[in-house]
Amino acid sequence: MKTKRIIALIAAGVMTISACMVVSAEEGKESVSGNQVNTNTVMDSREAEIARAAEAFALEIAATGIPYEAWLGAENEGKTMGEYLSNSVMELPGLDEVTPVGQGGGVVLDGKVSNVSFSIQKPLLTYVDWAKAQADTIGGKVLNVVDPKSTAVFETATVNFYMPGVTAEQKIQVFQYVDKQWVNLNVAEVREDHVVVDMTSLGVTAFVEVQ
Repeated sequence: MKTKRIIALIAAGVMTISACMVVSAEEGKESVSGNQVNTNTVMDSREAEIARAAEAFALEIAATGIPYEAWLGAENEGKTMGEYLSNSVMELPGLDEVTPVGQGGGVVLDGKVSNVSFSIQKPLLTYVDWAKAQADTIGGKVLNVVDPKSTAVFETATVNFYMPGVTAEQKIQVFQYVDKQWVNLNVAEVREDHVVVDMTSLGVTAFVEVQ
C-alpha cells in the first residue's frame, strides 16, 4: 500500500516536476560517447509510466467505494481499513489473540456528557511487551493495548470503550502507562461488549483480564 501511495502522490505532482525540469532543446541533450541522448524523451516516458500506475491504483480504490482519503488515513495510522473506519484496534503485533477496542463517542468530561470521541490509535510494540510483563505480575492476560488521542481538555473523563466479546462476568483491570510505570485505572463498569473506564489523562492503555 505504501508503494502505491507513493506512486499516486508522485503522479499527482508530475506537472510540477515537469515544470521544474523544462529546459531548452539544446540543454535537454547530452553527449554520451559522441551520441546525442534526448533526456526530455526519457522524462516523458517515466512520467507516462508513473501516470499509468497512478491511474490504475486510483481505479482500484474507486472500485471499493471507499474515499482515497480514508486509504491514506488508514495507512498513516498503521491500521486496516476496518480499524480505521470503526475507530478501533483489532489487530496488534505481539498479541496472538486480540479483543477489539473501539470508542464511539459520548465521553463524559468533568461530569458532563459530551459529543467527544477518543481516537483509538495503535501503540508502539514496546508498550505491548511492557503490558504483557505487567499482566504476568498479576496472573492476567492482555486483551488489547491502545493509545487514545483527543484534543479535549479535561480533569476527569469517563470513557465507554466498545469491546465486542467481553462479558459482564469477566474481571478486567485497565492500566495506563504514566511516568515509566503502569497505573491502575478505575473500571466503572464491565458489561456485555463494553468496559467503562475513568481517566484523568490520556496515555497508552492496556486492558488485562484476570482470573
